[in-house]
Amino acid sequence: MFKIMALNSCNILPMKAYENDAGFDVYNNGLEKRIKPGCRALIDLGFAMELKYGWVALIQEKSGMANKQGIITMGNVIDANYRGEVHAIVMNLSDELVVIKPKQKVAQMLILSCYTGRKYTAVDILGESNRGAKGFGSTGL
Repeated sequence: MFKIMALNSCNILPMKAYENDAGFDVYNNGLEKRIKPGCRALIDLGFAMELKYGWVALIQEKSGMANKQGIITMGNVIDANYRGEVHAIVMNLSDELVVIKPKQKVAQMLILSCYTGRKYTAVDILGESNRGAKGFGSTGL
Protein backbone atom coordinates (compact mmCIF):
# COMPACT_ATOMS: atom_id res chain seq x y z
CA MET A 1 0.00 0.00 0.00
CA PHE A 2 1.20 3.53 -0.76
CA LYS A 3 -0.16 7.07 -0.52
CA ILE A 4 -1.03 9.27 -3.48
CA MET A 5 -2.17 12.88 -3.64
CA ALA A 6 -3.83 14.64 -6.58
CA LEU A 7 -2.26 18.05 -7.19
CA ASN A 8 -5.52 19.35 -8.65
CA SER A 9 -9.07 18.09 -8.02
CA CYS A 10 -9.60 17.64 -11.79
CA ASN A 11 -6.60 15.33 -12.25
CA ILE A 12 -7.02 11.67 -13.10
CA LEU A 13 -5.12 9.55 -10.59
CA PRO A 14 -3.28 6.36 -11.60
CA MET A 15 -5.57 3.36 -12.03
CA LYS A 16 -5.48 -0.23 -13.16
CA ALA A 17 -7.60 -1.40 -16.08
CA TYR A 18 -7.74 -4.95 -14.70
CA GLU A 19 -7.39 -6.22 -11.14
CA ASN A 20 -4.17 -8.18 -11.67
CA ASP A 21 -2.37 -5.73 -13.98
CA ALA A 22 1.25 -5.09 -13.01
CA GLY A 23 1.09 -1.37 -13.76
CA PHE A 24 -1.16 1.57 -12.99
CA ASP A 25 -2.10 3.63 -16.05
CA VAL A 26 -0.96 7.25 -15.64
CA TYR A 27 -2.42 10.21 -17.47
CA ASN A 28 -1.31 13.51 -18.97
CA ASN A 29 -2.75 15.94 -16.43
CA GLY A 30 -1.05 18.89 -18.07
CA LEU A 31 -1.24 20.67 -21.40
CA GLU A 32 -1.31 19.05 -24.83
CA LYS A 33 2.17 17.95 -25.91
CA ARG A 34 3.23 17.85 -29.56
CA ILE A 35 6.28 15.62 -29.85
CA LYS A 36 8.25 15.78 -33.09
CA PRO A 37 10.06 12.69 -34.40
CA GLY A 38 13.23 12.02 -32.42
CA CYS A 39 12.23 14.49 -29.67
CA ARG A 40 11.25 14.02 -26.05
CA ALA A 41 8.76 15.70 -23.73
CA LEU A 42 8.11 15.98 -20.00
CA ILE A 43 4.53 15.01 -19.19
CA ASP A 44 2.88 16.31 -16.00
CA LEU A 45 1.14 13.38 -14.33
CA GLY A 46 -0.59 15.58 -11.75
CA PHE A 47 0.09 13.64 -8.57
CA ALA A 48 2.64 13.21 -5.81
CA MET A 49 3.14 10.05 -3.80
CA GLU A 50 4.65 8.55 -0.71
CA LEU A 51 6.20 5.12 -1.04
CA LYS A 52 7.51 3.04 1.82
CA TYR A 53 11.30 2.91 2.01
CA GLY A 54 12.58 -0.10 0.11
CA TRP A 55 10.12 0.52 -2.75
CA VAL A 56 10.45 2.40 -6.04
CA ALA A 57 8.06 3.54 -8.77
CA LEU A 58 9.07 3.06 -12.40
CA ILE A 59 7.22 4.92 -15.15
CA GLN A 60 7.25 2.66 -18.21
CA GLU A 61 5.78 2.85 -21.69
CA LYS A 62 2.42 1.37 -22.57
CA SER A 63 2.88 -1.39 -25.13
CA GLY A 64 0.15 -0.04 -27.43
CA MET A 65 1.66 3.45 -27.59
CA ALA A 66 5.14 2.02 -28.12
CA ASN A 67 3.93 -0.24 -30.93
CA LYS A 68 1.48 2.09 -32.68
CA GLN A 69 3.04 5.52 -32.08
CA GLY A 70 6.68 4.84 -31.22
CA ILE A 71 6.39 6.47 -27.77
CA ILE A 72 8.80 5.11 -25.16
CA THR A 73 9.76 6.31 -21.68
CA MET A 74 13.19 7.13 -20.33
CA GLY A 75 14.79 7.94 -16.98
CA ASN A 76 11.64 7.53 -14.92
CA VAL A 77 12.76 6.24 -11.51
CA ILE A 78 10.73 7.67 -8.61
CA ASP A 79 12.50 7.18 -5.27
CA ALA A 80 10.60 6.57 -2.04
CA ASN A 81 11.85 9.83 -0.49
CA TYR A 82 10.61 12.04 -3.39
CA ARG A 83 7.45 14.04 -2.63
CA GLY A 84 7.10 16.31 -5.67
CA GLU A 85 4.95 15.93 -8.77
CA VAL A 86 5.57 12.72 -10.66
CA HIS A 87 6.34 13.20 -14.36
CA ALA A 88 6.91 10.95 -17.33
CA ILE A 89 9.73 11.61 -19.77
CA VAL A 90 8.62 10.25 -23.15
CA MET A 91 10.40 10.06 -26.49
CA ASN A 92 8.98 9.81 -29.99
CA LEU A 93 10.89 7.17 -31.96
CA SER A 94 8.50 7.34 -34.92
CA ASP A 95 8.77 9.38 -38.11
CA GLU A 96 5.49 11.18 -37.35
CA LEU A 97 4.43 13.99 -35.03
CA VAL A 98 2.71 12.52 -31.95
CA VAL A 99 0.15 14.53 -29.99
CA ILE A 100 -0.47 13.68 -26.33
CA LYS A 101 -3.79 15.20 -25.32
CA PRO A 102 -4.81 16.24 -21.80
CA LYS A 103 -6.33 13.35 -19.77
CA GLN A 104 -4.84 10.79 -22.21
CA LYS A 105 -3.17 7.64 -20.87
CA VAL A 106 0.50 8.16 -21.48
CA ALA A 107 2.43 5.48 -19.58
CA GLN A 108 2.18 2.96 -16.76
CA MET A 109 3.61 3.02 -13.28
CA LEU A 110 5.10 -0.08 -11.68
CA ILE A 111 5.68 -0.21 -7.92
CA LEU A 112 8.52 -2.57 -7.02
CA SER A 113 10.56 -3.50 -4.00
CA CYS A 114 14.24 -2.70 -4.39
CA TYR A 115 17.53 -2.84 -2.54
CA THR A 116 18.22 0.60 -1.07
CA GLY A 117 21.28 -0.20 0.99
CA ARG A 118 24.73 1.23 0.32
CA LYS A 119 26.74 -1.87 1.05
CA TYR A 120 28.03 -4.57 -1.24
CA THR A 121 30.92 -6.99 -1.14
CA ALA A 122 33.70 -6.52 -3.69
CA VAL A 123 35.06 -9.92 -4.80
CA ASP A 124 37.56 -11.31 -7.28
CA ILE A 125 35.37 -14.21 -8.43
CA LEU A 126 31.59 -14.56 -8.71
CA GLY A 127 29.63 -17.72 -7.96
CA GLU A 128 28.54 -20.16 -10.67
CA SER A 129 25.08 -20.02 -12.28
CA ASN A 130 23.35 -22.01 -15.02
CA ARG A 131 23.47 -18.94 -17.31
CA GLY A 132 26.98 -17.70 -16.60
CA ALA A 133 27.99 -14.70 -18.73
CA LYS A 134 25.68 -15.54 -21.66
CA GLY A 135 24.07 -12.23 -22.62
CA PHE A 136 22.38 -10.66 -25.61
CA GLY A 137 20.79 -13.25 -27.88
CA SER A 138 21.88 -16.17 -25.73
CA THR A 139 18.34 -17.60 -25.60
CA GLY A 140 17.68 -17.17 -29.32
CA LEU A 141 16.28 -14.31 -31.39
